[in-house]
Amino acid sequence: MHHPPTVLIIGIGPLRERFFAAAERRGVDTILVDETAYSRYDRLATENHAWRLTDHQDPGPDLHLLDSLAGRVDGVLALTDWGTRIAARLAKEWGLPGAGTAVADGLAHKADVRRRLAGTGAGLPFALTADADEAAELLRSAPSGAVIVKPVDGAASLGVRRVSDPAGLADAIAAVRNTTGQPQALVEHFVPGPEVSLEAVVSGGRVLFVGVTEKTCAAPPSFVETRHVIDPAAQERLAPSATRFVETVVTALDIDSAVLHLEAKHDGDRWHLIEAAFRPAGGLISDVLLRATGLDLYDAALSIALGDQDPARPRTERTPQVAAVEFVAATGTVADAPTMAGVRDGLPLVSHAERLLPPGTTLGAVDANWWRAGYVLGSGPDRGELLAQLSRANSRLLDLLGLTRVPDA
Repeated sequence: MHHPPTVLIIGIGPLRERFFAAAERRGVDTILVDETAYSRYDRLATENHAWRLTDHQDPGPDLHLLDSLAGRVDGVLALTDWGTRIAARLAKEWGLPGAGTAVADGLAHKADVRRRLAGTGAGLPFALTADADEAAELLRSAPSGAVIVKPVDGAASLGVRRVSDPAGLADAIAAVRNTTGQPQALVEHFVPGPEVSLEAVVSGGRVLFVGVTEKTCAAPPSFVETRHVIDPAAQERLAPSATRFVETVVTALDIDSAVLHLEAKHDGDRWHLIEAAFRPAGGLISDVLLRATGLDLYDAALSIALGDQDPARPRTERTPQVAAVEFVAATGTVADAPTMAGVRDGLPLVSHAERLLPPGTTLGAVDANWWRAGYVLGSGPDRGELLAQLSRANSRLLDLLGLTRVPDA
């Protein structure tokens, strides 16, 4: 009797329903292990386990329970940052395709990534420190006159701060340490200019695909992402130098096979790595990329986990178009709104509008991605018209939820 292949998912995060649609389309069973146990996925995964696998970077009390799944799965992958090292380690131990030994054993913190990039031109000067004087020395050497202070193991832009006054460094470091409970913060040069993310498919150490996502972030001190745009024109212009940059990072980090999400700043053909995630992008970027290019990052991740050939082949025949998602980043108390239907009235390029936080949620600040109150998403042939319609839909959603927009950078 033929049994469908089974893939183990270590951690999933929000807004990932379409991953399960990709698995179902391929006839793949899924075992989801996530201590959060998002109820929205309970009916989608073939099997669910709410196991606590980590305690920050330390092993969690349920980590040993994964041993019971050995021999039951044909592939393993992670859709969250905290799960990537566990997934890579399991793949290594169980003889399955994976990101590689470096991810499993050598890249526990953001500082480890930066040390491996030293000398490649892709990294930035940094310090791992709890000492404001050491951070001030790094600040003095920053050409931009500013540094970024961030957690060594954070995600979702949580706790990230830009500091240009030495007097503010001690408070920024203390705030970051309090956020994560880690003894040190990562301090690195701030680089001005446009920020993008690069969605890459890597197989056997070869970079098969690089997609370019343009980003808009909230105004400092927060760096929460408020809009993602994938534009075929920008893709064509930036892809050659972006691909060379990704190849440099893949070689330096010794990545074998994975879907990567790299955040970077660029100045012409010169690129600097801001963050590296060894899993498909969140924040609906995978959905935007599918609409813009026809490539499904979730399907690519499943292909890599199962050792399939050609994981970067497009899954749909699409005429290149601009696609984007715009998030509601706002303060106030979320109002009850029984339907989102009116948000899209008369806006044919806007296909989705959703509230993400329950009514009654009070937002004093938006300092992490999970405090975004909703989103609108769409695609179309004309960038200007698409962004205008998304902006109008976002304003309607803000009004519907009774919130005040946080300004963009």
